[in-house]
Amino acid sequence: MAARGSDIIATRRYLHARPETGFEEHQTASYIADRLRKAGLEVQTGIAETGIVATLKGGKPGRRLVIRADIDGLPIDESTGLEFASTNGVMHACGHDGHITMALTAAEVLATISDEIAGDVVFLFQPSEELCNGAVAMIEDGVMDLVKADVIIGTHLWNQAPVGYVGVNQSTVFAGADLFEITVKGHGGHGAMPHLTVDPVVAAANIINACQTVVAREISPQEMGVVTFGSVQGGSAGNVIADEVKLNGTIRAYNAETHKAIRESLERITAGVAESLRATTTYSHLAGTPPVVNNPDVANWVTGVAMQAAGEDSVGELDPISVGDDMAEFLNRIPGVYFILGASKAGTEGHHNAKFDFDEACLPIGTEVFVRAALDIEGMP
Repeated sequence: MAARGSDIIATRRYLHARPETGFEEHQTASYIADRLRKAGLEVQTGIAETGIVATLKGGKPGRRLVIRADIDGLPIDESTGLEFASTNGVMHACGHDGHITMALTAAEVLATISDEIAGDVVFLFQPSEELCNGAVAMIEDGVMDLVKADVIIGTHLWNQAPVGYVGVNQSTVFAGADLFEITVKGHGGHGAMPHLTVDPVVAAANIINACQTVVAREISPQEMGVVTFGSVQGGSAGNVIADEVKLNGTIRAYNAETHKAIRESLERITAGVAESLRATTTYSHLAGTPPVVNNPDVANWVTGVAMQAAGEDSVGELDPISVGDDMAEFLNRIPGVYFILGASKAGTEGHHNAKFDFDEACLPIGTEVFVRAALDIEGMP
């Protein structure tokens, strides 16, 4: 991929300067579709609003490999100081600009050598990963019938791993992740006469504290679990007891059963604590995705492919990471792998930060993994 290095960087920087949030990626999708059509692929657009499926038919009969990339950004005001920084209040703060670049470049490279491919390669560009609902939306819009996949692969840049390291786990890659909202309702009144009220702030505070016992006392020490309350909203003045408080948070677990158990415990504790303090609650599941779990047979195959691209010493497993990704929805339906691509860059912040950046030297490596995988469809498990 060295010969395409400058084009790869130019593509990434073009996309980085023009991010769009989930289901609003119209300019991004148009750019991707135009390049894919110019490369000669069969392109279908408008799947779940802004999703794209593009098919490259190989010169020989065979099975189907799907390469997936997510395309949305985050509602963050970028402060990297990069010459190609976004200025529209949205930011590619998780590397999705890199994901698009690698899949798009791989499609263009493979289109020039399609006669060597024994099967078909389908490129799936997914909207709204950051909201954990883009994959399901594409599935509900019939994408599985379009791709007819035998195996699916994708990658996620990770700037906490060394540049060029390819992490191919045999099992869990990312945690399952839920977003939830708890509404605590009481009866407001004067802050000087709390006995005439039902204080939802006190109830909310007790709910937050009690919910910490779920991981500490209900989940096995052998299992990972996270309960985080990231937002507490309620009240308008220091001498006024509010009518309600809203709590927003997230659940994380590497195991699907643990994930489900945490959610059920939160609902039980929330209702029980509120009732003990005369308040009422509603628990709402806002969005979520299961754990990202690789197929071990596909992982063995991708490991071999990645070693050809990055070298044997640069491929191995990584500890599971507690972030979530709705690539899980595809992996629950199609045997596949989500490999981690090291992209560490000194002086930058981590993912989802306004100063996030990654080392672009990783992009040719990830692109080559995709290309080599497509050329080895016959070797897929």
